[in-house]
Amino acid sequence: MSTETFNCYYSIVERIIGLKIDVDTYLGMREGVPKILSILKTYNIRGSFFVPMGYDNTGRAIRRVFTRRGFLSKVKRIGVVKTYGIKTLLYGVFLPGPKIAEKNVGILKRILTDGHELGIHGYDHVFWHDRIKKLGYERTKIEIDKAVETFTRLSGQKPKSFASPGWMVNVHALKILKDYGFSYSSDTRGRNPFYPVMGGEFIPILQIPTTLPTLDEIVGIYGSDELSLFAHYKNLLSFFNVLTIHAEIEGNNWANFLKIFFERTLESGYRFLALTEIAENVDHLSVPQHEIIYGVVGGRAGEVCIQGPKIEGSES
Repeated sequence: MSTETFNCYYSIVERIIGLKIDVDTYLGMREGVPKILSILKTYNIRGSFFVPMGYDNTGRAIRRVFTRRGFLSKVKRIGVVKTYGIKTLLYGVFLPGPKIAEKNVGILKRILTDGHELGIHGYDHVFWHDRIKKLGYERTKIEIDKAVETFTRLSGQKPKSFASPGWMVNVHALKILKDYGFSYSSDTRGRNPFYPVMGGEFIPILQIPTTLPTLDEIVGIYGSDELSLFAHYKNLLSFFNVLTIHAEIEGNNWANFLKIFFERTLESGYRFLALTEIAENVDHLSVPQHEIIYGVVGGRAGEVCIQGPKIEGSES
């Protein structure tokens, strides 16, 4: 564990894994989330669920075959039809996309009653993922406003956390989330919590990055069975970790991998936390500033936002 990471915390000194659960589709919400909730209850683990507040337009992502290098190979590795189902792949193209949150209010409430954190994962996942880099302030605000309104209406609470679809964000979104009073956002791949500088602007909203690869990024590259994939993760674990799992993957064909991961990391002394618990334990005076830059990570097609260089002397 680096000195920089250690100094960000005043009460978390053990080995931790922040658990982030992203929901990308209607099917993932309907079938994957309940399965993951049951597994979490078995192991007495709390996590942070991030749900799109609008429509499932997954079928529109097909354009990525032509616009994102490596997208087709990733699709083949994870078995896209087996993972998402034919119907999901038609949403937004040949079938109207269903509303992910509004059609599953009971599951939203179960997330909360089970003691987990509930946050926003954009409004239209595909639109945000593919367009956010080039959107201006007004169009970005429309997307966030719709998501915030839906979240508040369905949950009866004000949202406090946001996770950008596809780890893609722009400076306007960070400013808007700060203006809304969000406690933190999780939009990047990186190493440790930081305050973002993007486009030359400092935005004082805590950023909690995903530090570990996602399962779909390593399947077929570092192994194709549960034990070899866990062995790869074991070699990557440090004192501070944030793992993102997906309702469509670990809540579907790879549920047994998730059980193995939980069992073995708990046996090794790791403690799982919801991301809000990490945010609450951060010593904000010690959190450094880092640039957010666009880049690539292994096993993922297209760009993501990455924790870039540290702004020297930024922490107090």
